[in-house]
Amino acid sequence: MKTKFGAIVNLRKNDMQRIERGIMQNENKIASKQSQIAALQEEFLGLKMPSGGAFYAFRAFEETKNMLLAHIALHCAELESLQANKALLQEQYKKSHIEYEKVKFLEKKEQDSVLQKLKTQEKIQSDEIALMLYNNAGDKTIGGRVI
Repeated sequence: MKTKFGAIVNLRKNDMQRIERGIMQNENKIASKQSQIAALQEEFLGLKMPSGGAFYAFRAFEETKNMLLAHIALHCAELESLQANKALLQEQYKKSHIEYEKVKFLEKKEQDSVLQKLKTQEKIQSDEIALMLYNNAGDKTIGGRVI
């Protein structure tokens, strides 16, 4: 049944679904970032310090180690940003869901009101029909009885 709140309900529902998609995308980004960090940590742990050789080999090892640590720190900062965004998106979803429920409640209330009016109108019409049949019956029999 269409009410004046129907379009608003659909709008709020679409907003809520858009935020849900944003949350899912953010969750995927978080999982991806965590796997990237884990891969970088594995690579860092796999580094072997040269046991001998030229100073340049040791220098290259130190540069590689510092580069991996910088990448890990960068990815950790991005992960923190994504987690902060997650909290923001969840708060938006919560507000959007509350707004959706409010409008949905108003729509349900409007539908109940319309149904109640229709039932009342139907009852009045059936009473009028019964009254007209009774008045038109006169001497006639109704249901096998003489009135």
